[in-house]
Amino acid sequence: MRALATVLAVGAVVLAFAPFVAAPLVALAAAVAAALLVEPALLRSARTLRLLLLALLFSVLTGALIAYTGGAARGLTKGIGVFGRTAVLLILAGLASRNVNAERLLALSARLRLRRLGLVLSLALNAFPHLVEAWREAWIALAVRRFRSRPRLADLPRLAETLLAHAARVADEAAEAAALRGHSAFSAPPLKVPAAPQLVVITGRAGGGKTTALRATAAALRDRRIDVAGFLQLPIVESGVRVGFIVHDLQSGAECRLASRAAPGAGQHGTGFLFDPRGFALARRALERAPIGSVVVADEIGPVELRGGGHLPALQRAMVRARPVAVLLGVRPQLVPAFLARLAPATALVVNVDETADATAAVLAAVAPLSGQL
Repeated sequence: MRALATVLAVGAVVLAFAPFVAAPLVALAAAVAAALLVEPALLRSARTLRLLLLALLFSVLTGALIAYTGGAARGLTKGIGVFGRTAVLLILAGLASRNVNAERLLALSARLRLRRLGLVLSLALNAFPHLVEAWREAWIALAVRRFRSRPRLADLPRLAETLLAHAARVADEAAEAAALRGHSAFSAPPLKVPAAPQLVVITGRAGGGKTTALRATAAALRDRRIDVAGFLQLPIVESGVRVGFIVHDLQSGAECRLASRAAPGAGQHGTGFLFDPRGFALARRALERAPIGSVVVADEIGPVELRGGGHLPALQRAMVRARPVAVLLGVRPQLVPAFLARLAPATALVVNVDETADATAAVLAAVAPLSGQL
């Protein structure tokens, strides 16, 4: 069934843009047949019917305008063509968003050396249902305000504006979610900065001890009278559940809440948390005060930084101004390759707390030859 539906779907796309008059209608029939084989409920859903009615409205308007300037026959042909192609794309997009496994698509594109294209397509599949839902909610709000049950032509610009705004938001969140999983294709490359003599990346699973290792390392370095600056990101745990994070300034001891657990679907930057600008500000000040030749600590560096935001600008400035002998970063395992590619350090040591018996000793051993004091 699915193999036949796939053939019909591919054929529908090809036929939709074929150069003969009846092609869009034949393509629409093929798309409907594919939907009936795989997802009959799609054709009966109120959402699909509303979108098809809007497509029909646009097609009628297009055909009428062309008929007015170029004749009835030409207008009818163009109107049918617009409706057929639009309906085919709507039906197939709905089928794809419900049935195509985005992870398999990404894996296949990687094997074909088209990883970036696969990422774009998988993000588009994930975004489509959100855009349809945004259109529905915008129309409901407008209908309640205008006391109407059907859209009018005058409403379309407002609905289109709303859809574009949601498209930008969904695209941005999808890119951030991709960065969260280690995909850097949509990440803005950061400014080139001089690399520290030693970059030490402390990584491991969430709650595995990255922050503990960084805190112990910072304390051991201070005991040996080595300047340490930067910040730690301490978890806030309630009833065994991580509900937020606090930024801790390693020099002053000042603390400020950075993130709080958000309601489902309300998180920022592709995460489940809402962020407080004051937390970022404290981390920035902690990095700005780093003495020349110190060891700089940044915990943690995540998807927001991968895209050029968050703590990264302050870290870059600290690496230029303070010329640290070493930089210690807490990074999630899936983001390590992307960050090493972005920073391109001369040397780097990756310490995985899940696989290292004494992570603190491993980090100190990496910093010792550079400090000359251990």
